[in-house]
Amino acid sequence: MQQHLQWWTDLNGWANDERPMVLVSVVRADGSTPREVGASMLLRFDSQQQWQQSDTIGGGHLEFQAIDIAQAMLTGSEPRIRFVERFNLSARLGQCCGGVMWLLFEKIAPSKDDLLAYHQAWQTGQTIVRSTRLDQASTWHIGTHQPLHSTPKFDQSNTAWQWTQTVQPYAMRVMIFGAGHVGEAIVRCLLPIGVQITWVDNRDDIFPQDVQNQVRCISSDVPEAEITHFDRSGAILILTHDHQLDLQLCFEALKPTQQPFAYVGMIGSKSKRAIFEKRMQARGYTETELQRLVCPIGIDGITSKQPAIIAVSVVADLLQLFDRKK
Repeated sequence: MQQHLQWWTDLNGWANDERPMVLVSVVRADGSTPREVGASMLLRFDSQQQWQQSDTIGGGHLEFQAIDIAQAMLTGSEPRIRFVERFNLSARLGQCCGGVMWLLFEKIAPSKDDLLAYHQAWQTGQTIVRSTRLDQASTWHIGTHQPLHSTPKFDQSNTAWQWTQTVQPYAMRVMIFGAGHVGEAIVRCLLPIGVQITWVDNRDDIFPQDVQNQVRCISSDVPEAEITHFDRSGAILILTHDHQLDLQLCFEALKPTQQPFAYVGMIGSKSKRAIFEKRMQARGYTETELQRLVCPIGIDGITSKQPAIIAVSVVADLLQLFDRKK
């Protein structure tokens, strides 16, 4: 499953400030290492000369040393703008994982318009491919024919190297109905891990302002109509304040189809489920279709009704589902 790419989101956002940045990427990893090939972090000084870091390459001494190098590149004491360095985690850094990692350091001068176009393409589900060479800064293109799980590639010779990195769209898509306390808690729990979220409610001005640039928010008098446009590989969560609306959403989400949704979950008790099942059976829904409804939602063993705890439980269940499907 695609991990959250905070560095990629911030690369686009920080370009607005037109300040130089350093991108550090794991291009090779042998043995036991804290992060995988392709992991990246973005670093810079902001307009107040405060140090900023987006994402991580694993923490510990390795990351501290990488930050020192990045700061030197930004202050000018390290004149190189693009190079690969090898780190022996045990011998050089004393980290217990003991593997060897090769890090690519790149000083980046932001190009706002180009990055915006690629970020917008990525948000529509397209793969972005970034290529870097020893003698050439990063070039970007939209990889429309890239395999779904294409991996980064590092080619190295005695005198040169080339790095190709794919920025995959998020594999996990969730449509949430209901912008109440539980809906908001789930949205805030999903955001840091990287999920394409569509949030639907029939009330105007219900969505928190601070998440609207990260989530597709829809106010609709007929929320169930949004289900017909949603990706069948995604998950649907029904969390509204209205039981009749919940039922309408269940009718739509569980309709007989050759490709059912990956997950349809509804907040509620076992008794609520039993009532809904009777009403759906009266509409002709089969036992197979009814079994696709997850209600109650969340992982077993967590019984709290606090919104934040419900959110953690539900998101853990979704992560297990999508990890099995990757």
